[in-house]
Amino acid sequence: MKAFRYTGRSSYGAPVDGIIEANTSAEAVAMLKDDGMIIQSIEPAGGEHDIDLRLGSRKTKEKTLAVMCNQFAIILEAGLPIVRTLELIGGQTEDKTLKVILHEVAGEVAAGYELADSFLKHGPNLPTTFIESIRAGEQSGNLSLVFSRLADYYRKTSETKGKVKSAMMYPAFVMVVAVIVVGVIMIFAVPTFKTTFEGMGSELPLPTMILIGMSDFLSKFWWVIILFVGAVFGGIQLLKKRNEGFYLKWSKLGTKLPVIGKITSMGSSSQYASTMAVMMEAGLPTPRAVEVTSRTLSNFYMGHALSTIVLDLEAGKPLAECMASTGAFPQLVTEMTGVGEQTGELEHTLQVVSEYYDFETQEATSRAIALIEPAIIVVLAFVVGLVLLAVYLPMFSIYGAM
Repeated sequence: MKAFRYTGRSSYGAPVDGIIEANTSAEAVAMLKDDGMIIQSIEPAGGEHDIDLRLGSRKTKEKTLAVMCNQFAIILEAGLPIVRTLELIGGQTEDKTLKVILHEVAGEVAAGYELADSFLKHGPNLPTTFIESIRAGEQSGNLSLVFSRLADYYRKTSETKGKVKSAMMYPAFVMVVAVIVVGVIMIFAVPTFKTTFEGMGSELPLPTMILIGMSDFLSKFWWVIILFVGAVFGGIQLLKKRNEGFYLKWSKLGTKLPVIGKITSMGSSSQYASTMAVMMEAGLPTPRAVEVTSRTLSNFYMGHALSTIVLDLEAGKPLAECMASTGAFPQLVTEMTGVGEQTGELEHTLQVVSEYYDFETQEATSRAIALIEPAIIVVLAFVVGLVLLAVYLPMFSIYGAM
């Protein structure tokens, strides 16, 4: 027996790590999977990596996955064996990480491993949806159909993320410029005026004294501010990783905040609907589809809520009723899920819900950005106005005394 160190996520989506004993890494992965874990990396506890992770754990981009899945669907539909398909696509892809993965998976499948289990070894690079859909496709014998559905899914996901990123670029640029301008004024410009004011020998107005005090603090202790911000950010990230209760409360707060909370909730609702549709089209039973979907949601609180209903679903309760009991999802999502269950068109209904929430997420993001841009400009103008006021007040006082 050998000892293997692993990292991954529990059935509730929380980060986990530890050591397990098994004869091979594949056996260790299978044992952990039986416990409901999604493995991100595994290696001998005291030696070199059993699985080649030399290219890092960078997630493969959705656009790259969409192209690859489309190639799989076409080539498999033409009748080529899976090993040859893996070799062909691995030779064509420009993504170096994916190229290595595909060639390694081809060798493992040729040696008798299942396709999904081979991809599972590269968990840090590949999403759970991809691996579990392939597993369902292997079991149902519809791999080409599953890859076709995955291609559509990742193409839509890539387009949605691209639109949001494009919309965020300008306000992010304005915010960075605003911070830089304020920093330059406080650290470099104000000290120049301070020397002039001190030479006047008159008592300075309160706004000017406050401005000079802030400038002195920033000039001397700017590194303290950076360390404080870094410590707060690092502390939050560490608590999210090590404390599941904190992570749950933090992510729940993310759905309750004004404006941002609504966008977060709608985005995760879209992820739920689109992922569930893909899982069910791949042939997974509803409880298993829900379990996998719960691990893919970007919001941990909503994903955790979804994972808690698996046992109720296995007991025969309707999906919509179980989702409504969590209180984590918008009412429209649960009601539309119920309509899909009652009509027997759950997959189609979920696709409609996904498209609706994709559109609503983009619209809500655009509206939020439309409010953020002028707000940043107004704040910047206010700060510059205060600086100018603090600079000119002493001059007005001197002129008035003359």
